[in-house]
Amino acid sequence: MKKEGLSPLKREYIIDKINLRRVQKDCLISYAGNQYSVPAEYVGKDVAVVALDNMLAAYYEGKQIALHRISYQKKDIVVNHQHYRRLTLKHSMDVENPLLEQGNIIDFPLKSRDLSRYDEVLYE
Repeated sequence: MKKEGLSPLKREYIIDKINLRRVQKDCLISYAGNQYSVPAEYVGKDVAVVALDNMLAAYYEGKQIALHRISYQKKDIVVNHQHYRRLTLKHSMDVENPLLEQGNIIDFPLKSRDLSRYDEVLYE
């Protein structure tokens, strides 16, 4: 048999790059020492994480739910603020958000207090 000078094929399958991650209460998943946000409605669910080139995608039941550039720093947190929108605005949810009243965000103003009494106690 004669060698034909063929080089071996480089086989890289996407299945090798899929990782499962559970979405934490802060809407973050971890990947390669960093954390990336996903939409709040996926908290507690397992999502498939796929890294291709310099992008990281998260999928739930076959639907892409998040896309981020991969950070090459360590312990970095990469956030899309839209992923937290459901936590701050009223959407069609089974549970009412206690910080909303008739569609308006309830604000809890704090009273400004004179702190000079603490100085008096400290230096007595």
